[in-house]
Amino acid sequence: MNRKILSEEEIKDLCKRVRLHAMDMALAAGKRGAHISSSLSCTEIYAVLYGRILNYDLDNPLWNDRDRFIAGKEHARLAEFPTRAEMGFFSIDVLNSYEENDGLLVGHQLKKELGMEYSSMSLGMEMPFVVGKALIAKQTNQKYRVYCLLGDAECEEGPVWEAFIPAAHYKLDNLTVIIDRNFMSVDGNTEDLMAQLDMQKKMEAFGWESVTIDGHDIHQLIEALSHTPNGKPYAIIAKTTKGKGVSFIENNKSWHQIALSDKLYQQAVEELKNS
Repeated sequence: MNRKILSEEEIKDLCKRVRLHAMDMALAAGKRGAHISSSLSCTEIYAVLYGRILNYDLDNPLWNDRDRFIAGKEHARLAEFPTRAEMGFFSIDVLNSYEENDGLLVGHQLKKELGMEYSSMSLGMEMPFVVGKALIAKQTNQKYRVYCLLGDAECEEGPVWEAFIPAAHYKLDNLTVIIDRNFMSVDGNTEDLMAQLDMQKKMEAFGWESVTIDGHDIHQLIEALSHTPNGKPYAIIAKTTKGKGVSFIENNKSWHQIALSDKLYQQAVEELKNS
């Protein structure tokens, strides 16, 4: 099976490259703008998933036993696409064509051969899809696991919570959900707008096994994502910083989607290279 397994140090280096790719992609997007801050908060999550956790075969991308990863946070493509390119799903050279008309990489896209299992324009709708995927695997004795990345503000959507209920009822212990708990939405702090409170306790109340970790700590992510639950679906609450790594973007709601100037691009690259 053609799949890279990275050490913790290699994953750390990967994260730096992914963040630099994200800046390049944002600059290349020009006036179209790009979702920068939400991508920077989940960079380590993507790097650990693809560098250490997910089972996939680059020579056989439609391998039936591949793990299924579904991005609820589809706005975080500037973390997702560079990670996949670095791991070998497609050429790094195409990253800067992101969002171009008729380009390979667009914001909401279904291309299983590139590792993209799901596409939706409406946030929150992925969880019913994810539960269905996990349920089918259980019912047909298939080996793959299902992983889903959600934003914490995305969890304000009703279908997310509605899907959490049957996941526990059907004991879908082949399902892992990672919630990027960066406490920020497009409009500001989640706790000011629609408080999520203690998300681990919420998930446990729904009948899930759950843990809260530092979503930028590679070791903690590896440990949490390597855990195999028994008889319950599993939720990882990954506490992160929106815009992680770039001072003027961190926790700044104005940077949810924005066009990046040459001057700020240079500052961001300098900060990331020196981090």
